[in-house]
Amino acid sequence: MSWRFLHVRREVFHGSFNWGTLFMRDAAAGWDELCYTYELPWRADERGRSMNNVSRIELGTYEMQVRDDGPKGWRLELLGTGHRAHIQIHRAHQSMYIEGCILPVHFSWDTANAPQRGDQLIKTRSMEIMGKIKTRYENLATANTGRPTVEISAHLPPLLPARFQTTAPA
Repeated sequence: MSWRFLHVRREVFHGSFNWGTLFMRDAAAGWDELCYTYELPWRADERGRSMNNVSRIELGTYEMQVRDDGPKGWRLELLGTGHRAHIQIHRAHQSMYIEGCILPVHFSWDTANAPQRGDQLIKTRSMEIMGKIKTRYENLATANTGRPTVEISAHLPPLLPARFQTTAPA
């Protein structure tokens, strides 16, 4: 059994756009908008599949497992990614270098005064975001059984955060 934990909304699936939005489940089964995400653009192999190390992965829902080995610290590795392996949601390095993973970041391509590649603030703020994900994961894992999931889609998660909700006219 698995439980919904994260939702990545990609603005564009195919093409060269790298940005999305990360939502995180709250204790009341709603969603909090957490941050932006940075991924590689879509590149397909001869079979139409995501290319290893140079492309984002397919849309879908993936179970995740915690990893805390190596220099990236605490992170979530996606399972069931087909021919792709070791796809993770992990902190960004100031270089923004990735090989198919998803980086949670505090800025987007259109953010005024966005930091430039190489700025230590990218890594620092991304580590803070991963700390928030870890804390929420630890709080929710005690009330849920099985593995957490991430849904990667081109739509918003169900039960949208309040700022996305509209009220019907009276």
